[in-house]
Amino acid sequence: MKEEILLSLEPLFKEAAEKGLWFRCSYQDLIFSPAELRKAQQEDRFLWGDSNWRLFDPAEHLVVLESNIEEAKRELERFKVRLNDR
Repeated sequence: MKEEILLSLEPLFKEAAEKGLWFRCSYQDLIFSPAELRKAQQEDRFLWGDSNWRLFDPAEHLVVLESNIEEAKRELERFKVRLNDR
C-alpha cells in the first residue's frame, strides 16, 4: 500500500521540482514543500494518494499570509479605538 501511494505521487513530485511548487492537502489545508513531504512520508506520515494533494505556488500563499497580517493589524487598531472609547 505505501509503495503504491508513493509511486502515485511521483508525477506530482516531478512537476513540483520542475516548477518550484509545493503540496497542499485538499481537505486539511496542510502545506508541505516537496522535501518536507518526502521526509514525513519516510516516517510513515501523510501517506495519502495523489487525489488528496494539489500543487501550488508557495509565493501565492505568502501573499495570503501577508494580507492576513495586515488585516489583523487593522482589526487591532479598530479594537484599540473601541477600547479607548468606552
